[in-house]
Amino acid sequence: MIVLLRLVLLVFLFLGFFSSLKIHDCLGSDSTSPSEYYPKDKLKPGMRGITYTVLQGDKIEPLQTEILGIAKNYIGPGLDLIIAKLVDPKTAVIGAVHGMSGSPLYVDGKLVGALSRRIASFEKDGHCGFTPIEDMLKVEWMENQSSASPSQYLSMGSRSSWNLIAPQQLGGFSQQRTDWLAVPLTISGINQNLFEKYLKRFGWDKFPFLVVSGGAESRPVPVQPESLQPGSPVSAVMMTGDISIGGTGTLTWRKGMNILAFGHPMFGFGKSDLPMAMAEVITTIPSYETPYKLANIGSVIGTILEDRLSAIGGKIGSLPPMASYSLKRIHDDKMMKPLEGRFISHPSLSPMLVNLALAEALSSTDSASRTFSVKVEGKVLFENLPSLSLGGFYSGHDTDIIDATMEITKPLNLLFEQPWIEPKIKSLDLSVVSSEKEKIWMVEKIFTDFQKYKPSSQVHLQLELKEKYGEKLFRTVSLDIPPTVNTPTTLSVRVLSGNILDKIILDKKIQGITDARELIEALNKRHKTNSLYIQLVAESPGEVRAGHPLPSLPLSFTVLSNATNISKNTVPDNEQILTEIEMELPGMAWADKAVKVEVQ
Repeated sequence: MIVLLRLVLLVFLFLGFFSSLKIHDCLGSDSTSPSEYYPKDKLKPGMRGITYTVLQGDKIEPLQTEILGIAKNYIGPGLDLIIAKLVDPKTAVIGAVHGMSGSPLYVDGKLVGALSRRIASFEKDGHCGFTPIEDMLKVEWMENQSSASPSQYLSMGSRSSWNLIAPQQLGGFSQQRTDWLAVPLTISGINQNLFEKYLKRFGWDKFPFLVVSGGAESRPVPVQPESLQPGSPVSAVMMTGDISIGGTGTLTWRKGMNILAFGHPMFGFGKSDLPMAMAEVITTIPSYETPYKLANIGSVIGTILEDRLSAIGGKIGSLPPMASYSLKRIHDDKMMKPLEGRFISHPSLSPMLVNLALAEALSSTDSASRTFSVKVEGKVLFENLPSLSLGGFYSGHDTDIIDATMEITKPLNLLFEQPWIEPKIKSLDLSVVSSEKEKIWMVEKIFTDFQKYKPSSQVHLQLELKEKYGEKLFRTVSLDIPPTVNTPTTLSVRVLSGNILDKIILDKKIQGITDARELIEALNKRHKTNSLYIQLVAESPGEVRAGHPLPSLPLSFTVLSNATNISKNTVPDNEQILTEIEMELPGMAWADKAVKVEVQ
């Protein structure tokens, strides 16, 4: 009996040793010969294989998998999907988990494909889909072809006006099937609810992302890329530092420094330049509806160069350029820890990331309340363009934070919408001064001392101001009437806040701009949101051509004439500002008032 027990023990030890060798052989760092890949055409229903993934920490677990068949053209014409079932006891409850995307499937020790789809919601038997490795290897081949700017793979929408920012058309992603496993977007340093609102505002809520709060390395750690093997977690990174954002999946294939992962796109950008990082799985959350991996984002170790339908592909080693961000914060006269880190410069992602950083600067304080006021000043530096000023004074309720940051960053959004050159952000440096009190000043009435004036005289204007929930105040300002004014004539006295004035003037100016540098120059001249602009305005009919005024032109002549003959000094709204005075207020200004006076 004792001899029999010893024999059984030896058999188990031998099987365990053989199994460890088998796993080591399957997950070697260099997948070399194509003969080691199992063609999908040779797969038969009932065959058994092993899927490798990490369920906790960094230990790669083998999961028993049964092949059910091939769904022809499931992904697209000529793009099949391997249908299988996870039959391992470790996945009895969780099935295919969001975050397992890219987990490699081996049959007879040969790579078959990558786990990429959960067949149905509330699926209880582990049915799932695998992207064939043959299709994924085409992405690896594309990495070695001539590179192109990621912006060439974006369909840029028409330029918006100053009043309306149109959503961009993001690559070909939205036209593809989106039934694959969601990519858990691990975020840290920012409120999850706020982050999801920004995803919706920028149109990313339709993408198969699962937003989860996680963690990230607070400082760089020694990089050990040799530990990154098929089955290891890997992340596509958007932001690092005090705010961290990254989408985590699983590595499928590695040959030397080249890797393939996910088995489906991250964004669908095509040619890419996204940071690639290691990750650690904290735990796998069981759920029939939405099981997912909760992860910590680790150090950036390489670059994702391809973001395609069948896989993401990249290289370990060289790191992509990232822009720096620094937001200095003062709240209720108290200096707070600045927010610092790095983020990717990308035409579709950078505007949202800048908004997120600014929103976090406003909301991540114990002193945050239902109302707020904020003054922002700073610049965005580019590698290939002049610097862009960002700033303004905004006030409102906490529900207005998204609207406030969108107003502050509107110039950057417009710059990324223009079709002439892709901006490459080098750094974002902002000063954010905030308080709990709502500070909004409104102009309720304006009065002039007389109705009729003479040339060279002054119009004395009295303003009746009211702070929200505060008392009324009165201010007086004098406007000079030029001696050259033709008489008799009617002039308008206007009192406008900076945001209203920009809608009248800057929006029209932007429509005629045909160069990114010219656009930046115009955006840097926008008006202050905490100032009133008091103007004396005269009508100026006609246009200015070659420096000469042409009064009372018919509309048909304006439409049919050669546009190249029109001077940049054209006054399309037939107005001439005779005098303008700026009056700065200790809060956000709202005004759009006017009165008429006669000059005889």
